[in-house]
Amino acid sequence: LVNISTQVGSFTWNQPGISPLYAASKAALNMYVRAFARAATGIITVAVHPGWVQTDMGGADATLTPAQSVGYLRTLIERLTPSDNGGFLNYDGAPHPW
Repeated sequence: LVNISTQVGSFTWNQPGISPLYAASKAALNMYVRAFARAATGIITVAVHPGWVQTDMGGADATLTPAQSVGYLRTLIERLTPSDNGGFLNYDGAPHPW
């Protein structure tokens, strides 16, 4: 179960409080991922930051095109293992700080 989150929902990354309502919704999603991962057996559940993507929200200066982000996410999804369960991962598979 892959949940698209964002680094804006990370308490560690978002120290300045960027986009407070959006950040709060993604922080809630992150907590859901942690709780669901513990409750559901046999299901790998993760939150994923898709990167800074060139969308209406990310803007033209973002570092990834939508196609690049999706490519990274597809690779990440294919590599998930039970040890990733409950994790918050960056689009490249690196752990993302909560």
